[in-house]
Amino acid sequence: MRRWGIRKKVLLQALLPYTVLLILVGGFLAHSWIDNRHQTLQQRGQALSRQLATASAQALTRGSQSDLAALTRSLMQEQDVQSVTIYDAGKRERVHSGSRDTRAREKLATGQPLESVLQAGFLSSGQSSLYVTPVPRGASASPDSQDSLQPQGWAVVELSHDSLRQGRRQTIRLTSAGVSAAILLSLLCALRLSRSLTDPIRELTRATSLLREGHLETRLNTRGGPELEQLESGLNAMALELSRAHSQMQQNVDQATEDLRETLETIEIQNIELDLARKQALEASRIKSEFLANMSHEIRTPLNGIIGFTELMLKNPASRQQQDHLDTIRKSSEILLTIINDILDFSKIEAGKLVLDRVPFRLRDIIEDVLVMLAPAAHEKNLDLVSMVYNDVPDDLVGDPLRVKQVITNLVNNAIKFTQTGEVVVRAMLDELEEPDDPEAPSRGGSEPLCLRISVTDTGVGLSRAQQQSLFSAFNQADASTARQYGGTGLGLVISRRLVEEMGGEISLESELGAGSTFWFTLLTEQAGEHTEDDSALQGEPVLYFEQQEATGLAMEHQMRWWGMAVERERDPDRLLPRVRQAQADQKGFAAVILGLSRHRLRSTRYRKLVMQLETDCQCRVLVLTPTLHESQDTLIPLASEHLFKPVRRDRLYRSMYRLVHGHYPREFRAAAPVAPPPERHPESLPRVLAVDDNEANLKLLVTLLQDLSLPVEKASSGYQALSLLQQASFDLVFMDVQMPGMDGIACTGQLRQMDNDNRGIPVIALTAHALSEEQDRLLKSGFDGYLTKPINQSLIRDILRQNIGFTAFPGDTRPEPWLDRESRMLETSRRSTRLATVDLEESLRLAGGRLDLAEEMLATLLSQLPEEADIIREALANGDHDRLLERVHRLHGACRYCGVPTLRQHAAALETAIKRDQPGTAAMTESLLAAMEALRRWCEQNDWRRDLRENTGT
Repeated sequence: MRRWGIRKKVLLQALLPYTVLLILVGGFLAHSWIDNRHQTLQQRGQALSRQLATASAQALTRGSQSDLAALTRSLMQEQDVQSVTIYDAGKRERVHSGSRDTRAREKLATGQPLESVLQAGFLSSGQSSLYVTPVPRGASASPDSQDSLQPQGWAVVELSHDSLRQGRRQTIRLTSAGVSAAILLSLLCALRLSRSLTDPIRELTRATSLLREGHLETRLNTRGGPELEQLESGLNAMALELSRAHSQMQQNVDQATEDLRETLETIEIQNIELDLARKQALEASRIKSEFLANMSHEIRTPLNGIIGFTELMLKNPASRQQQDHLDTIRKSSEILLTIINDILDFSKIEAGKLVLDRVPFRLRDIIEDVLVMLAPAAHEKNLDLVSMVYNDVPDDLVGDPLRVKQVITNLVNNAIKFTQTGEVVVRAMLDELEEPDDPEAPSRGGSEPLCLRISVTDTGVGLSRAQQQSLFSAFNQADASTARQYGGTGLGLVISRRLVEEMGGEISLESELGAGSTFWFTLLTEQAGEHTEDDSALQGEPVLYFEQQEATGLAMEHQMRWWGMAVERERDPDRLLPRVRQAQADQKGFAAVILGLSRHRLRSTRYRKLVMQLETDCQCRVLVLTPTLHESQDTLIPLASEHLFKPVRRDRLYRSMYRLVHGHYPREFRAAAPVAPPPERHPESLPRVLAVDDNEANLKLLVTLLQDLSLPVEKASSGYQALSLLQQASFDLVFMDVQMPGMDGIACTGQLRQMDNDNRGIPVIALTAHALSEEQDRLLKSGFDGYLTKPINQSLIRDILRQNIGFTAFPGDTRPEPWLDRESRMLETSRRSTRLATVDLEESLRLAGGRLDLAEEMLATLLSQLPEEADIIREALANGDHDRLLERVHRLHGACRYCGVPTLRQHAAALETAIKRDQPGTAAMTESLLAAMEALRRWCEQNDWRRDLRENTGT
């Protein structure tokens, strides 16, 4: 009500009490009248019933039915009488006149007993009422007899409520009409009262508006009472004073105009000088615009070529590293083109016509984009490029992401340019927000404003105080000599300063000559919304991290701890391997080892051996972090499970760590990969493949994987059968098991190379369950074109097909992957303990490519072979037949490679290695192998592994 006008307040205060009072009085009067009518009707009904009881006493005593009927008919002539009934002493109805279909009688018939109504003397319903009076006995009755005390009957009169309802309605109508008329009258009076108040006020307002517009002759005469007359006189006096002041001011203006006329000659001279200066400025602007137009043509032409050809190359198949490089080129070119457009439109910035966007953006993504774009230039100078965003800085902000990226790019590029050794660090933190001058000034958005501070620190040449003072001037540089070492136009920092000021911040620097510089700027922004990431998949996972660049190590450790990972730093590479082995011995093995290496360490035999020992001997997955490299460089990267370039993006680091921990990439990454439909091929154009293996389960798995690639496959279970098939038909590729009874894979390949048909030169790929480092060279020298270490999968097979015969295979029931490299394979996770499980059903399913039927069949086949294999191994050990023992152990080892039996596989691998190297203790190792076989057999007998396997798949 505080903001209501006088008119509304007067109407409300005048009408509300009077209206309430009228409604209360009218309601009371109506209720009183209706209650009196109801009591009158009740008294009349009781009187009629008593009159009937008295009149019918003699007739009831005599038993005269006609007299009783006459009485009832005469009573029916009375107003409102609806029915009349006389009951005898036995409560039997003697005479009845009038209607029986009434609510009161229905209530009497169906609800209340007659005895209770007769005793109460009254019964009422919504439409009528029953009035009961006992009929006294006549004078002939003996006063001493018991019957004289009891009535000889009852007289019942029913009166209708119709007249009562009509009177009630009439009363309500009359009362409502009277109350409405009174309210209307009060409304008219209130309106007249409010008008007597508001009309003078409105006239005062109109006069005030006229005075404000300059009509100083306006005067008031509202005749609104003594109070308003005082206000009128005051306002008229004020108008008079204003009129006098205006006249005085006009005289002053005339005098000033006269003075100005005397200086026209001087002003004309100044105008001539200004016109000359304007022409010079226009000429300078024309020269600058011409220069900018020429620069625009000269720069846009090569940039358009770069962007166009990069887009064409992105449409062609390429490895992930090539895709990353091309994507970086494209992003860098687009950003560079945008920056050049802004530089060429420098006059627009000077004119204050720059328009900033205000959209949501992710700060960490912008910083990462800039660092990845500029990483090659930094790594060429062996600089460490790092970003550190504090935890309290929200990631989703509101602002102009392109302008923010432009400023950060300029500062980081300058830092790299003027730094020869050391590091460049980008930091983002929240700064204290200054209180506004106007505390009631509204904010630009609905969220709480934030002050973001971004700094770029380098270890470069630094700046002197004189250089710092002129650094933010246009076309100026710290080194203004003609032979500048670093180049540049000198516009970058001044554009950055203007952009930061347009975004509501400030930019400055802190530097010391020879000790590096720190450029920083602030931004006024807001949080766009809460962005939550589900990082629980890495919670608590232990990681061992080796990094000799402290800034990078601190940033990486900070990010992984933010995901909840348990990170342990190691600065001595010689201690990495012992720590991993000790952790596995303590049953607390690491999920992964991260190696941060510089360029000169990538070709080091020491680190190559370290990665091989971690990956092969310790079965611990390794992530290698390196500077930007050329793809042709021969490094240790192919030996590691994962590889990332520095500086590392958060999403790529998360995906890599997820794969190292869980064996595959996160579901959202795999679903988001670009997909293209496989090309249609004619069956005759498909290569024919020969699969050779003496183990039935291994052979079936190999054939199944090849058939899933829609390839025609022939199979052979021995070297002799393989040679027979090679003599009868032509093939494009052979997968050959190395150790087979009779003729092994090496002998079979040697025979193949001596054949005189088309199959003589086809690629042969060796399949082995335990390829030692010294054995790999022997296989390649024996005529094999390559080798695969079991277990194999479709990714490995596709790689072999592409590398050896140039055929790109797509699974028949799945879509092709975005790139066909080692990153798309299912990865075996790190070994956390030296004690292995007897059976790992999840591993069985993974080794079978996710196919339940194949995993169940492979494990069942292995179990069925265990008794026979155990007997043969015992017999070979007792007879000292090492060749046969090696053959059976190799066969068993190959079968274990496709089943989730870690303990048995470990014992078989260790025994096979010992036999091949003639190591002592093979007898004890054989007994351990037999014990593991017996343990596996007992476990399968004691557990329903088929049911558990199905439950693992959710079927």
